[in-house]
Amino acid sequence: MSEAESDRCRVFWNAARLALRDGQLSNGEKRILVKLAHALKLDDDEPKMIYDSIIVGGEPEKGGVLDHWEMRIVYGQVLEAMLIHTDRSDDVLSQIAYLRGMFGIDGDEHRAIARSLDRQLEEIVHRPFIDEFRVRLKDSVERMGEIFENVKIISRKE
Repeated sequence: MSEAESDRCRVFWNAARLALRDGQLSNGEKRILVKLAHALKLDDDEPKMIYDSIIVGGEPEKGGVLDHWEMRIVYGQVLEAMLIHTDRSDDVLSQIAYLRGMFGIDGDEHRAIARSLDRQLEEIVHRPFIDEFRVRLKDSVERMGEIFENVKIISRKE
């Protein structure tokens, strides 16, 4: 696994490039990118500037640095958004798997984050949704594991 990507703008740039690889954004990919921008605490104008840099084939400007703990928080927030608000298509799961790879999150950490989401859910969500969420979580973790093995992380340009 390559070194974790810690630059906030570059994380978003990489995720947006992956989402745009087929020339369009699905609703699920849009939701994930919106949540990612929010979780990364990007300024309001930064996502558009990053999209623009992708369109013209450029690199993003340097952004703030994420520490190890922040990467796990961002990953957990985006994973939660995927489970609750998106369709869990292969494109969306690829986004999550790619983010996991950029942050250097191994299988054990991924499962720990998923368990943490499950425990948090007990406190805030109605029982019928918790059961559905758990099924989605289990299914997504399994599918994402398969996808993660095939995702290639783009190395940083120095």
